[in-house]
Amino acid sequence: MEMAEIVMNPVRQRIFQYFLLHKTGTVKGIRKALSDVPSASLYRHIKILTDSTILMVVGENRIRGTVESVYQLNKDAMETEDETGNAVQMSLLSICATFAKYFSSGKADSKKDMLLFTNCTLLLTDEEFSGFLTEINQIAVKYMKKEAVEGSKTRQITLISSPSNE
Repeated sequence: MEMAEIVMNPVRQRIFQYFLLHKTGTVKGIRKALSDVPSASLYRHIKILTDSTILMVVGENRIRGTVESVYQLNKDAMETEDETGNAVQMSLLSICATFAKYFSSGKADSKKDMLLFTNCTLLLTDEEFSGFLTEINQIAVKYMKKEAVEGSKTRQITLISSPSNE
């Protein structure tokens, strides 16, 4: 399985998000945070991530005769040079596929689902753009830390920055 295919899976992206917020975690902790994901599926995704060295075991907890692995995101495994842009293109195709599935489901209601698509052009220095990204990250982390409550819905937000052809 190619790296792009591994990281573009929606459940595995949620597992990444868990580790970005928690640094380390156990299957029990991840299962609590991703309660809508069946246990067998969660174990399968964690195995894929571990086999591909994206997750690594950094400790063990002994609990009544069993061993619970403590995992951590291996950021080095995800740092790859992508001079051809294949990973970015795979990501964009994955986003397109998600929208195609949504609209072909027969249940698409963009107003009720609060579907959002926006595009803007910014004229910023590298330092200003870095500050902009920092602010967006702070807001995203604030909401990523929220616990699920009744009525919570899974929503995916994608921010893409690209050069502008003027």
